[in-house]
Amino acid sequence: MRRKVTLAEVARSAGVSHQTVSNVLNNRSVVREETRKSVLHHLKKTGYRRNAMARSLKTNESNLIGLVVPSMTNSMYAEVAQAIVFEAEQQGYTVMMAVTHRDPEAELNVVNTIIDHSVAGILISPSDTEGAASKLIADLDVPVVEMLNRSAANMCDVFEADNREGGRIATSHLIDCGHKSIGFIGGVSNSTAKNRFEGFAEALGEAGIALSADLVGRGNYTREGGQAACRQMLDSGQPFTALFCASDIMAYGAMDELAARDLRVPQDIALIGFDDMEMSSMPGVSLSSISFQPAVLARKAIAQLLDRIKGPKPAESEIRRDLEPCSLVVRASTVLPRKQESSA
Repeated sequence: MRRKVTLAEVARSAGVSHQTVSNVLNNRSVVREETRKSVLHHLKKTGYRRNAMARSLKTNESNLIGLVVPSMTNSMYAEVAQAIVFEAEQQGYTVMMAVTHRDPEAELNVVNTIIDHSVAGILISPSDTEGAASKLIADLDVPVVEMLNRSAANMCDVFEADNREGGRIATSHLIDCGHKSIGFIGGVSNSTAKNRFEGFAEALGEAGIALSADLVGRGNYTREGGQAACRQMLDSGQPFTALFCASDIMAYGAMDELAARDLRVPQDIALIGFDDMEMSSMPGVSLSSISFQPAVLARKAIAQLLDRIKGPKPAESEIRRDLEPCSLVVRASTVLPRKQESSA
């Protein structure tokens, strides 16, 4: 078996330091573009990682696929992972999964580790909006597909929910319920949160409703963050009668804060989430939400990755952008049952 090429050998080949090679692999901005391109050239020339992967593919020995997700506290990612593992196993692959906790630096580290295992390809839900990890994977000629979140790298296939349309549908539902003062709690600064906010703003604009900066908060896709953002809005003194949370988890946090203040849902403040998690349908929660099919999206993403593994690297014009449709699920958090309407 051919021995593994080391970073030191790549550094000698490129005429740079070991640290410079490491900086390139970790996409650090301290490296000049000319040097970065040279190091990438020598990474490929020396066979660092790439040849080990290519050799195993040719002999059908590479049966590993990397899966990188930002969190497992959201059951959606568990559903996605389960679908990917099942589909991969049907094709003779094993999935190596890592969680980044929405930390871009951790994302780069786990991607490096996964590539070290000579994976055939990687599915990633990127936390870094600039797409440093996706760029690194693509630069090393490892097939990569982004899913659920999209980076600015624009170097690979992407499978995500139609987040902008979903945000518009959620907000339009609140408007149809008669609300004119509506708050928004978004997540971290990624494409998903951005597109859901754009849908929110679009629906307000279509209805001629002004967007108030005091009614826009960030909950970082956590229950605690959703509660803190809701608390900040309530303390701002800006009145509102409805709230759109860009994830169900943040909506649960908003519910906690409303309950702590003896505010009723939906009589005092209506509430809608996004992702339609299983808990949202439970009695006592009954959260209206925007639903899409994460498992369907995951199956499409793994099928595309397997095609990329077996085929040539795609031209930019061949890169696939796939949006999974969203739909509205109405529950008691936005619409009172008729008996309660008559007594409210």
